[in-house]
Amino acid sequence: MNELTILLVEDNEDDRFLTMRVLKKLPFPVRVVSAGNGDEALKMIAGAGAGSLPSVVMLDLQMPRVGGLTLLSRIRELFSQEQLPALILSSSDNPGDIAACRELGITAYLQKPLELQPLQEALALLG
Repeated sequence: MNELTILLVEDNEDDRFLTMRVLKKLPFPVRVVSAGNGDEALKMIAGAGAGSLPSVVMLDLQMPRVGGLTLLSRIRELFSQEQLPALILSSSDNPGDIAACRELGITAYLQKPLELQPLQEALALLG
């Protein structure tokens, strides 16, 4: 697999640190760019040219100001699921949250704390 660029959108420093530890264990090269909130991520995505989009966005649902569902909805206004795949990383197992994310076109819904095997399976879906 070629190097993946992952935009990690996570407001919690501890969760970001734990996620980075798992990402470093992937058996292929990964470059991680992080955003501490949805506003920052949206500016990064909207300002990116077609050739500089991340390979995938990995985002938390529960964030201040712009939450994960709002961010995902805004991303989908700009880019299709094929153009910019999204993985949700959340501690919520609420069926409503999961259904709302699926309606907005996600590749996978991953539970926190992130584990390597489900992450690899989700990334394999990207081709």
